[in-house]
Amino acid sequence: MEDQYLPFFITEDLYLLDEIIPESVKETPTAPVVEEEEVETQEESVVEEPPATIAPPTVHELAIWSPPLTAQDKELLVKILAAINEDFKKAQLMEGINAYEPHYQKLLCFGYQKELELKLGTAVEFYQPTKVSDRQILVSAAPADLHTDKNEKGRLWTALQEMFLK
Repeated sequence: MEDQYLPFFITEDLYLLDEIIPESVKETPTAPVVEEEEVETQEESVVEEPPATIAPPTVHELAIWSPPLTAQDKELLVKILAAINEDFKKAQLMEGINAYEPHYQKLLCFGYQKELELKLGTAVEFYQPTKVSDRQILVSAAPADLHTDKNEKGRLWTALQEMFLK
C-alpha cells in the first residue's frame, strides 16, 4: 500500500469483534443520561390532535360505467341521456374496468355485465332494469357496439324508458 493513502485509514474508526478484544480492554457501553427537565418539556410539548373525520362519499344520482370512450361514444351517450332528460355532464362517468365506485342511486353499465355481477354478488340481465338494495341498475352493450346495431339500440331505448320515464 502506498503511504499517501495512509491518512485515510488512520482517521477511520475500527471495530473489533468481542472474542478478539481482551477483557481488560473492553469498555462497558453507557446509555446517554437524560435529565428530568428535558423529559418534562418533551411531554408538555406533545399535543393530542382530534382524530381526522372522514367525510362520507358523495352519492351520485346517476353514474355511467363503461369502457374508455371515444369521441363518437361520448356523443352517443350524450344523445341517449338527453332522450331521457338527463345531463351527461352531471352524471358520474367511470371509464375503464377499474373505475367502478358503488356510490350512486342509478347506474348505466355499458359492457361490464360480468364484472358488475361480481361486484354486486347477484345476477343482472341485459336491458332489464334491476333494483339492487336501494339502487337501480341497467346493463347494456358497450357504446362501441351500439353504433352499428339498431336492434341493441332499440332494446336499450325500451329499457331506458322503463327505468327513467315511467
